Amino acid sequence: MQDILIEYMVKRQNGPKAAMLKVLIILASIIMAWFFLQLSAVLGQLSFIAVLFAVGAFYGAYLLITSMNLEFEYSITNGEMDVDKIIAQRKRRRLASIKWREVEAFGRYAPADHAQKNYANKIFACDNINSDDLWYCLARVPQKGQVFLVFNATERMLDAIKKYLPKQLLFAVFKKS
Repeated sequence: MQDILIEYMVKRQNGPKAAMLKVLIILASIIMAWFFLQLSAVLGQLSFIAVLFAVGAFYGAYLLITSMNLEFEYSITNGEMDVDKIIAQRKRRRLASIKWREVEAFGRYAPADHAQKNYANKIFACDNINSDDLWYCLARVPQKGQVFLVFNATERMLDAIKKYLPKQLLFAVFKKS
């Protein structure tokens, strides 16, 4: 059997809530900078410290706003998929490593089907919760317990996953005989 290696990356689409949050962060940084600059007039010789705090307010706002730019990378290697979150193209964090042979549930994601269910750990590693190509899996992950993962999948990824899914899930999801 030939080794499988597939990598796929999606960028999270920010909605109106994120835009509003960005505006609030900018307003807060302007107010904080104004306060520190007013304070610098009172401090006299120590005014450079207040100016540093004002600059720090803008830098903190920059870091907060850019940290809202999220990307998710899926790496499928043989029977395992690693899901990483990339924050502002400067920090990477592993969200989960799924072994397809140990998956408990798998299928197309429909929000209504999972609205009433309580999962210990929910991971939405997708571009948009309303995308057409969303799939989910429920699996046990070391150190995290049971994980409910929602992700974007391409046909190539699904073909690789099919080779390792338990037979009962494969037949139930893809209706093969």
